[in-house]
Amino acid sequence: MPRKEFATKIAYACRQRERSDADFVVIARTDTCRSEGLEEAVARINMAADAGADMGLLFPRNADEMKKAPKQARIPLVYVISRGNRDGRPLPTADELADMGYKAAIDALTYLLASFHFAKRALAELKSSGDFTGLSAEECVTARHDIETLVGLDEYYAIEEETVEERKWGER
Repeated sequence: MPRKEFATKIAYACRQRERSDADFVVIARTDTCRSEGLEEAVARINMAADAGADMGLLFPRNADEMKKAPKQARIPLVYVISRGNRDGRPLPTADELADMGYKAAIDALTYLLASFHFAKRALAELKSSGDFTGLSAEECVTARHDIETLVGLDEYYAIEEETVEERKWGER
């Protein structure tokens, strides 16, 4: 998209932020580093800063660009950790990013990659043996309890018991 259109969209988002929630953080994203280089990407991020953006996000192609970007941008940058990327983008640690000047990171895929990897193993074991031995019975109980607690299932059980059923579940 042309620079002017980019800046106009960021300015609009910033105006809307002021109308609806001053604590909302506007992160200006540009993908131009991939196709037009760091200079263009930083120029757009700095235009976004002028338009009122709180943070910027670009996609450095290599370690050199990754180090230069926070020094050249006039607003704090967010880095996207994208494990498994096929373009060779660096995967720095949180400490390395902080040392370079990045103020936030989005880990785009680690949870999904780990979930897929271990789910695939578990399902392969079920298919081949008819059983899953990757977790003990106690670990399954603990994991299930943790999931139910995380999603607040006890509140739904309480509503169900109060409105539909007698308590049958015992201690959760």
